[in-house]
Amino acid sequence: MKRRPFLTPAQRRALLVLEWVLLLGIVGVSVWKQTPSNSPSKGRSFSSTKSTQDSVSLPIEGEVWRGSLPKEAPFETFPFDPNTADSTALLRLGLSPWQVRSIYRYRAKHGRYHTPEDFMRVPNLTNEQWERLKPYIRIAKKYQYVAPLQTSPRGGRLPSQSIHEVLIDADTIKKSPSSSGEGLGRGLKLKVGQTIDINTADTTQLKMIPGIASKRAARIVAYRKALGGFVAIEQAMEAIEMPDSVLNYMTVSSLPVQKININKLSVQQMMKHPYLNFYQAKAINEYRRNKGELHSIEELSRLESFKATDIDRLQPYVEF
Repeated sequence: MKRRPFLTPAQRRALLVLEWVLLLGIVGVSVWKQTPSNSPSKGRSFSSTKSTQDSVSLPIEGEVWRGSLPKEAPFETFPFDPNTADSTALLRLGLSPWQVRSIYRYRAKHGRYHTPEDFMRVPNLTNEQWERLKPYIRIAKKYQYVAPLQTSPRGGRLPSQSIHEVLIDADTIKKSPSSSGEGLGRGLKLKVGQTIDINTADTTQLKMIPGIASKRAARIVAYRKALGGFVAIEQAMEAIEMPDSVLNYMTVSSLPVQKININKLSVQQMMKHPYLNFYQAKAINEYRRNKGELHSIEELSRLESFKATDIDRLQPYVEF
């Protein structure tokens, strides 16, 4: 330290001590920052904290999980109504948090689950989950669709949920199941010459067709609903891949199909129809904005986005 002629010897000694204390403090802080913490107590604390986080934190959709997953808790199975079950019950059933959120969004957007097959729309629902939960799905009666009455082969009208109602073509079957002694036993399949009306049949009746099981039956019903009804039996093949032999057991009744007014719907609403894609819906919307409403199927066929085959299959389902 340089001499300070204006300081007394005692003041110079005090200043020297202060400089050494500051220097040692700086060195000590630098060494402490560079030295890793390897003490057993801190290691135990870190391990305990990590273990606690692993045991209570679950990865959510869109995040990258960087820790060890907790042990998978055993799933529970119990009767539940997807329209009223809360998040706690759905998680106990083995559904993931983002699947539970999707169920809540479906309720808010579409209303309610009307059939057990509607539950198949839960995103990323695996076959294992579906087969495990399907027997326990209970749809309350107030959420179910009203079942239409069907004509029995003998004449008259029977509820569609009747144990003896098969929806089999009257021209191909002369005897009803009640008169022949045959019931609708589980796994019953149609015989050669027997047919089912795919415009009115539910999933249980469709499964009576050889080559159609639960998944195919559910897809046919969902596709029929999105389409607005069938006008030809070949349309059932558009729902899901199936053997051609199933067509031998199908008929189509001449029921009025549900039509869409393409002059009133938005692009998103038109895209919900299986026969309209994004580019076609956009072309219709641009035409309406530039030239006004469409008035005929011939006017629609002049748009570049539509081929002759597109017009032919779309014609029964549009109105102007």
